[in-house]
Amino acid sequence: MFRCNGLTLIEVLVAVVILAVLAGLGLPALNAYSHRAYRSEAQGDLVACALALERWAGVRFTYQGTADTDADGVGDGDNGPIATEVCAPRSVAERRYRIHVTAKAEGFALAAYPEAGGRMVGDGFITLDEAGNRGWDRNDDGDLVADEDGWDY
Repeated sequence: MFRCNGLTLIEVLVAVVILAVLAGLGLPALNAYSHRAYRSEAQGDLVACALALERWAGVRFTYQGTADTDADGVGDGDNGPIATEVCAPRSVAERRYRIHVTAKAEGFALAAYPEAGGRMVGDGFITLDEAGNRGWDRNDDGDLVADEDGWDY
């Protein structure tokens, strides 16, 4: 009697369908995990930049001059992208977020905005100020409301 040791076409197709279903179920979970990890990275960058701003103010007695208005890496303004001489966030280097600072003599506000065309578009911006107040625009409507205080998921 002739014996065959291979797989039939039906068996191969069934295996492919099973793998496709598993991938279809797993990819959304992986994407959600990636978004959460990238958001956490941006939150860590905001904290690191806030500490750098405190060091800046400890030497200069003001938070002003920490924005880079001409893209040369040096702080020369009070409102704009944070200067790389103040802090160099990883989420900015990886082009997931852009970090904006609004500086005054007595305080600052930091905001991380998803980079246009990047993976985090639609996730909303994240904020942190000198008093430690945090916010996350969860519904991505461009406005922080009372239930968007904090960085809770």
